[in-house]
Amino acid sequence: MISFPRALRPLAIERDSEESVVFELRVLWDRLQNGKWVFRDTFSTSERCYALLRSPSTPQPLKAKGLEILERMLLGTPGKVVAFERRRALSSITAAAQECLRNMGLDCRASHASVLLIMAASALQRRELATSQGRLSYISVDDVEYAVVSALRPDLQFPVQLSLAEAAVLRSLVVGNSHAQISDERARSPRTVANQLATAFRKLGVSGRRATIERLLQHSAHVG
Repeated sequence: MISFPRALRPLAIERDSEESVVFELRVLWDRLQNGKWVFRDTFSTSERCYALLRSPSTPQPLKAKGLEILERMLLGTPGKVVAFERRRALSSITAAAQECLRNMGLDCRASHASVLLIMAASALQRRELATSQGRLSYISVDDVEYAVVSALRPDLQFPVQLSLAEAAVLRSLVVGNSHAQISDERARSPRTVANQLATAFRKLGVSGRRATIERLLQHSAHVG
C-alpha cells in the first residue's frame, strides 16, 4: 500500500459514521478504472471495511486489457485459466494484474487485493447483492480532499457454524492478511493457522480466500 498517515483513520471512521451517504460500490470500480480515484489507504474495523481515496490532478484511465484481467481474477478466475485463454505466460498475466493494482494505488497481488475492491468488482456483475451498497463521505486535510468509502464486512455472518478460532483466522484472511501475518497476529504456529483455515474452507465448501469471499457475498444476498 502506498504510504499514508494512519492517523487519519479515526477521522475517516467518524466522518463515515456521521456524514456519509449511500454509495453504490460499482461506482468505486468505475472511478478507479477511469483514473478519477486512487487508493491511499485501506483498513477494516470489526464491522466495516474502509478505503481512503484521492482524485489525482491528471486522471489517467487504466488499460482495458489489464483491467479485464484484473476483474476476472478478482471475480475468481485463476490466473492459470486467464493465461491459457489468452495464450500468454502466467507471469505476464500476473504482471498485468499487478500493474493495474499499482495504478489504482495498491501494492499487492490480486490474491491479496482489498476486500472492498473485490466487492466493487462483484457489484458490477451482481447488483442484487446486499453488499453492493456502501457509504461515501469526504474529509479534507491541508486543503486536500479525500473520499472515504466503506461497506459492511462480508464476514459478519457465516453460512455455516465455525469455531471461534476458525472464524477469527478466516476473518483475518478475508481482509487481506497472509498466513504469516495471521500467525503473528494470533501468536499461533503457521501449521495451526493452516489447519484452522483448511477446516473452515472445508465447512464452507471453498478452496481459498477469493472463493470464501464469493461464498460470503452469495450468503449476504439471502440474508440481506
